[in-house]
Amino acid sequence: MKHRFISIVLFLSAVLAMPELQAQSAYQVPNAGFEDWDSESLTAEPTHWNSFATSDGPWAALASSPHHYHRHGSRPGGTGTSYLTIYTQSILGIKANGNMTTGRIHAGSMSASSSDNYNYTERSNAEHSVPFTATPDSMYVWVSFYAYHTGSEAQVEAIIHGDNDFKAPNDVSDLSKYKGRAVVHTTRTTENPSTMSWTQLRCPFGYRGTAEGRYLLLNMTTNNSPGAGEGNDSLSIDDIEFIYSSWLTSITLDGTALAGFDKGQLNYSVRLSDTSKLMTAEVAWVTEVDDATVTMERERLSDSTARVLLTVRAEDSVTVHQYAVTLTAPLEEEENPVGIADVQADKMFTAYPNPVKRMLTITAGGLVTVTDMAGCVVMEKECNGTTQIDMSHLAAGMYIVRSNGKTLKIVKE
Repeated sequence: MKHRFISIVLFLSAVLAMPELQAQSAYQVPNAGFEDWDSESLTAEPTHWNSFATSDGPWAALASSPHHYHRHGSRPGGTGTSYLTIYTQSILGIKANGNMTTGRIHAGSMSASSSDNYNYTERSNAEHSVPFTATPDSMYVWVSFYAYHTGSEAQVEAIIHGDNDFKAPNDVSDLSKYKGRAVVHTTRTTENPSTMSWTQLRCPFGYRGTAEGRYLLLNMTTNNSPGAGEGNDSLSIDDIEFIYSSWLTSITLDGTALAGFDKGQLNYSVRLSDTSKLMTAEVAWVTEVDDATVTMERERLSDSTARVLLTVRAEDSVTVHQYAVTLTAPLEEEENPVGIADVQADKMFTAYPNPVKRMLTITAGGLVTVTDMAGCVVMEKECNGTTQIDMSHLAAGMYIVRSNGKTLKIVKE
């Protein structure tokens, strides 16, 4: 019996105090970093996880010897102090692969490949079931794997299934019993059983099933083929994470797709041909996944510049990206807002050095504006005679300096 009484009391108290939480779903695997354990023993089970020690079935007593360890340390870049290692063990000459699950192990046969051996969700037992209704897009997991055979493959599998005691692998071919599944394999990451070599595995969820998601069953094994491992095979696992998308795949303005759009690029500048559209241009977008939500804000920055902010929030309400599109009207003296021609400077309008790294010295009379090549105003300054402007904070590239209808191209290094 796992000791979770205090956690359950605290959870129930929170739910009673805030009824709206009852409708919310968990979005991550419980104890995904293996920081919590049922006791200080090296062979204790991680909290919310189950091994052969708590298996059922006619061969449960024989199979109940430990196939895992509580390890102290963490994967590279990790902030935790513990991780899990499962390993293959020989029982009466039969190789039993390391196995850990959020459900329960059923040891029903001494034949490793028998369908009487499986992991399953036991809905009637909170120790062996994880309610889960979210739809993650990917699963990330850190592993270090040693196998005696170079062709051996360890497996990590997550199944979001319906209101049934789902059995893995028995029910995987029955689409009516589950909603989505993510499964990832790895060959050995190290050739030395005493040396750790961590890598992060990434796998998308596939949603082919027809069931409504109600529970999560997550299984880990040292070999994806029953009984195929060797006694020294070991799989270490840390920091399982479900990923939820908050990306866009396109943005359009008045029906025209944003040129050069890339989902990982968050800032854009667009020159409009119609000043009246600065605050009214029709903005549309497409999210990478259906369950992400988008909110739009418009703000006027100046008489000739506005900005559209698109905030994309993933299903978990934690993962957020914000796209910013700056809209700029063309300047009156320009006939072609895309191609900017050189204008011969005279003695009343000069700027040097060119290229410039930091301080640009300008001789002009009146307002001086500095714009980038997309037409966005990045700096304005009154100049009556000779003055300096600091360009050190600007990105390298070409800029347009204007004053009284005259134009200079300046290269910022």
